[in-house]
Amino acid sequence: MDVPALEVSGVSKDFGRIIALRSVTFAVQSGEFVSVLGRNGAGKTTLLNVISGISRPSDGSVKLFGTDPNDRVNKAQLAVISHEMFLYGNLTALENLEYYSRIYNVPDAKNRIDTVLQDVELKHRRFDLVATYSRGMTQRLTIARALLHEPKLLLLDEPFTGLDQHAIGMLITLLKKQKEMGRTILLTTHDLHTAAILSDRYLVISKHKIVRDGWMKNSSPDEIRAAFFSAEAGENDS
Repeated sequence: MDVPALEVSGVSKDFGRIIALRSVTFAVQSGEFVSVLGRNGAGKTTLLNVISGISRPSDGSVKLFGTDPNDRVNKAQLAVISHEMFLYGNLTALENLEYYSRIYNVPDAKNRIDTVLQDVELKHRRFDLVATYSRGMTQRLTIARALLHEPKLLLLDEPFTGLDQHAIGMLITLLKKQKEMGRTILLTTHDLHTAAILSDRYLVISKHKIVRDGWMKNSSPDEIRAAFFSAEAGENDS
């Protein structure tokens, strides 16, 4: 079997006496779309922060494409969409994307920028300061920033937050396209319906650990819902 795009081995994370993750282990193969399901506070965001290198694990290890996630080459193959936009409000959308195209040495940057702006339906607002954007528009530009350098691995932390129904549909279409192109995608969400539409596989995280790992094609919506809500009940009882 090929080396997984992502390997998480025995990862724990604590902040003093607060436990955020407990012995989390799983792997994601290249081209897989995996959704991490769990309630707020279950550890989903912390998990993505550890994988992306924003936070160091207290124990365990992470590998991207079989090697150190902090390797410069690996960093260039990774993109994160999170609650932190990593955009500059005093720059236009175009200027933000030009800046990131230089950081990632994007070839044919002008055409690539035009493409991602078109994909998120912001080309007509490319000369406007990001500070004037609505929350939903800013989120769409964040998605454009993340896709700009055509990463092999996408980490998405509740990316539908702040988007209206039209923008949600647009993002679902974009993610389906990325999947068709062979991208590896890890999505955190508590939206079971969207996860079922997009994912090959799902993980349920509860009490800061993985309690279920299953394939969407082998699980009915009721089974996934039952696993999710039984995990929630367990958390509420603790």
